[in-house]
Amino acid sequence: MPQQNPASGRAIALLTAALAVLLVGVFILAGQLTKEPTRAASAEQTTPKPTRHKATASEPAPSVTPSRNPRREPDVDRGTPLGQGVFVEVADGWTTVHSFTNGLEVTSWDRGADAAFSLSPRPMPSLPLMLPAAKAFADEQSIYGFQAGRARAVPLPSRNIVEAVSIGFTGRLRQDDVTYSLAGECVRLRGVPETNDVSISVCWAAYVQDLGTVRAEIQQMIASAARSI
Repeated sequence: MPQQNPASGRAIALLTAALAVLLVGVFILAGQLTKEPTRAASAEQTTPKPTRHKATASEPAPSVTPSRNPRREPDVDRGTPLGQGVFVEVADGWTTVHSFTNGLEVTSWDRGADAAFSLSPRPMPSLPLMLPAAKAFADEQSIYGFQAGRARAVPLPSRNIVEAVSIGFTGRLRQDDVTYSLAGECVRLRGVPETNDVSISVCWAAYVQDLGTVRAEIQQMIASAARSI
């Protein structure tokens, strides 16, 4: 039986060892390649995705600070200020002749109409004040032959008002040797003390023949003042 060459036996052993090392490296590399996507997929599955919320979801609800003086009806402040948060919207066809602290005087020349608005804080009861107020207005307007009716309560123009009183009057006015018959009224409104503890006094007069249209415009201006209390 022929003898094997020792040199060739060592070569075969070395070749076999190298082949074994190469195979182990291939298996290791293949294992890494197959495991890496699995690990990445597992990480993707276990990592929670961020949830998008609407901006309003984390914002607190807006807070509303209640007014110190809650009103029963909305406060509408438009026109000429009288003070204490009260305003008058002067009607079309009327001219402001005097505006002062807590007061306003307007006129409608062609109808002989004049009106005065005044405001008083922390007012007194209205009924006892109506006749003196009407007489004082008539004197200021040079109205003579003054005759007043009876002061009476009238419907409240706004729920922000707790008292509304009126007194009517008649008289005459002489201008340029002509005598005119006039009629007019004084109205006093008092605000709810917890809301706005003020009173508005309005006195006006006009030619008798223009009484209807003037009265409607005066009531419009009074309503605007009542809305602002």
